[in-house]
Amino acid sequence: MPKIAGSFFSKAEIDKYREEFKKSHQPLPHEPKDPNQNRRGEYFSREILQQLLDTGCDGLRIYYGVAPENDGEIHPEGKTLMRRLFLVPVKIDEKGNGRDFQFKPIKNASGEKDGDGGKGGAGGGAPCPNFCNP
Repeated sequence: MPKIAGSFFSKAEIDKYREEFKKSHQPLPHEPKDPNQNRRGEYFSREILQQLLDTGCDGLRIYYGVAPENDGEIHPEGKTLMRRLFLVPVKIDEKGNGRDFQFKPIKNASGEKDGDGGKGGAGGGAPCPNFCNP
């Protein structure tokens, strides 16, 4: 696995690929049938991204997942399963293999330590639609 992965795309290319996704996306059984109403992305603040990068990782892996929600917030007792994104720091080993890794506690948005050790990554971004360009 290369240490440098990814490339830059123009806004027009990204818009095209996002539109193709929207057209071809098959909603989960409980999701709205209108493609404009379905989850298209999530916003993660600079602080969260920086804290992940500061773990000493070589990069980030973005996983698709399905998590229980209440009013757009991931919650263990949430009533609705929704598509979510999870950002996980990755270290590249001497053989070139990318491995997810746990790291020491990070600070939450208020600056307080965020729970116990062994964090695996970040999730719970602000979902789009709702937190999107108008």
